[in-house]
Amino acid sequence: FIEEDQRIVFWNDPDQEFYITLTSLALPDGVNLMRLDQIGALETKIRIEREDPGGRYLLYSPTEEPDYEADWLLDIRLYSRSFRADRASIMLDELGLANQHLRDHIAARRKFFDSKQRLQKLKEIVENNDTDVDMDRKMIAVVLKADHAEWFNMVCTLFHGFTLGENGSDLDLNSPPDAWLQVEKFELDGAFWQVIKNLFGYAEENPTLKNLLVRLLVTDFAHHVKTGLPDSLAHLVLPPSGRSNAVVCLAQWRDSASKGSSYDRLSDAVAGVIKIKDQLYGLEIEPLLDIMTFQDVEKAIAKGLLDRVVSAMDAVNVEDIRSVATRRQSGHWASPNVVGADHIPRTAFHAVYEALITAAEFFALKNAYGKGFDYAEAWEMYRAYERELFRFDQLYRQFCEQADIAESRIWDVLKALRERVEACYVNGYMQDLATCWGKLVDPKGNQLLLSAWRLKDTPNQQRFFERLVAPRLKEAERRRSFVIISDAFRYEAAEELTRELNGKYRFEAHLSSQLGVLPSYTALGMAALLPHQKLAYKPNGDVLVDSHPMASLE
Repeated sequence: FIEEDQRIVFWNDPDQEFYITLTSLALPDGVNLMRLDQIGALETKIRIEREDPGGRYLLYSPTEEPDYEADWLLDIRLYSRSFRADRASIMLDELGLANQHLRDHIAARRKFFDSKQRLQKLKEIVENNDTDVDMDRKMIAVVLKADHAEWFNMVCTLFHGFTLGENGSDLDLNSPPDAWLQVEKFELDGAFWQVIKNLFGYAEENPTLKNLLVRLLVTDFAHHVKTGLPDSLAHLVLPPSGRSNAVVCLAQWRDSASKGSSYDRLSDAVAGVIKIKDQLYGLEIEPLLDIMTFQDVEKAIAKGLLDRVVSAMDAVNVEDIRSVATRRQSGHWASPNVVGADHIPRTAFHAVYEALITAAEFFALKNAYGKGFDYAEAWEMYRAYERELFRFDQLYRQFCEQADIAESRIWDVLKALRERVEACYVNGYMQDLATCWGKLVDPKGNQLLLSAWRLKDTPNQQRFFERLVAPRLKEAERRRSFVIISDAFRYEAAEELTRELNGKYRFEAHLSSQLGVLPSYTALGMAALLPHQKLAYKPNGDVLVDSHPMASLE
């Protein structure tokens, strides 16, 4: 009307997409709306050509444009202008799509465009050269509220929906998530299943999300297991063309910080459906090492490794145990760094593997001293403890720490192993150590250790200040030293702390030891660290430092 200065414009709207909003059109001044579904053709001709030959008219009809032979207004139509404004064309223009062939495709998806919010979301990700396949993918992404319009991400997002809302509290694989109901409502499910067939090779007469999920997980399991698959699972493996995509898709899902929790819950649910525990019965550890599909695989490997340590205590292969344990500790189920479902005992899994490593090292160390301890002089045994024997105490402590962590997460799998470690530590190591040391300090023997209480090349505790602190204070006028005293701080713990400091921080720590004082009690031991000429103690145990009570400031 404005740009072409037309007097009469025909508008046929066969889908009646603008039937309701017709009266709200902002027509230019002087343009009259005539509804051809309400006014007859003869009356229209009389009005336009006889009564108001100069008037301007929009002739709207909610039907298809008639054939020439049946068009009573053909003569007027031929010298006037016809206008098309179907909704698909408008959507095509609003989305900035260059491919005009998409008009029919968009028209078939008209339900999707009923929402301005969905349209706006789609506009943000559409590109002008998108195809019909691209459009369906992006519309599905909008419906699913996926992070990206990428198929693997969308599949994971869809499955994640099983754990949301009311369905999430009581997981039911037969009840599709709300997002999937929306996909079906907007008639996008056909396009979805076609892509799933192309990606994963999954095709059934009546495909379901549950069946797709089961087959994806079984395929991932089959891909990584290093042995033949049971017949009860073999028929669930996807065709070769889709297996690599299935493996990659599930790996991305497991690694997702936002959706990893749903993988944990759904994989547990599928494990129950296919009775994965029964499928694992009798399998060795090695064929399972690469599998991250199911939590039950982690339990099977941990228990298998435990049996291996217990059964081979006298000839345990530490490196084999460590290789398996550390490999699984960095995986999906046993790494504390994985963000997943709260019910998965990742800390316990990690602790169990750590306990198995330390137990194997403990048994190997005990086997190396199979005949017990035998030293000619006290200083030799002292040096042996500094060099290696402390590892017995260290490994025992570390094992107990990890076993406690595992048990605190209600996974009491280490009970039998703990009993064996305890027996080996108390009845083996400690008893042998005490027997050997007792001989070396026995006053009835050749040793004069108790009378002199000195060891070769070993500083005494009471010389601590003059040997370590005083020289540093003399190096500079305002030099200061800080001494941290930790009562009963074991040598093995200090050795671990030293390695920790040297491995992580930008300074260097050194570890050395000194021969403690006798009697061996806290007050005298602390007093021995102070600068002094003489130490003494009263019958009641009070310590004197250069004749002054240690408890006083003097």
